[in-house]
Amino acid sequence: MKNFVLLATTIILLDRIMKFLALQGSYGSYEKNYGLLFGLLANPQLRWLFVAIMALILIFFLYVASMKEVRRNKLLFLGLILMITGLISNLLDRILYSFIIDFIRLAELTTFNIADISITAGAILIAFNLLRGERKRSRQ
Repeated sequence: MKNFVLLATTIILLDRIMKFLALQGSYGSYEKNYGLLFGLLANPQLRWLFVAIMALILIFFLYVASMKEVRRNKLLFLGLILMITGLISNLLDRILYSFIIDFIRLAELTTFNIADISITAGAILIAFNLLRGERKRSRQ
């Protein structure tokens, strides 16, 4: 459990530091993301709706992560921790600035941040875990 807390803390601190540097102009440029994933539904007036949605998702993930069965499955638990970590950091942006700070540019395709990487990695681990579980069940 300590390792998961250390990982989550490290990711949040790294994301917060990089976002701070981006805002100060010390780390290239950044984009203000007023929307959801990849700027979808970009509307600054929806700020508190997005905060509420993110908070509810976070509460749900925390609840799921607290289940004994989930904690025993290290891969699933790690995936949830990564998603929770990314959500916390992006939720802080949404509350503090009304937008999410994206500073990693991937060619002309998109701009994202470390929290987004954490959320995506967590989702991939959870999907992999679920597919692995389905394969085991189908073999029985």
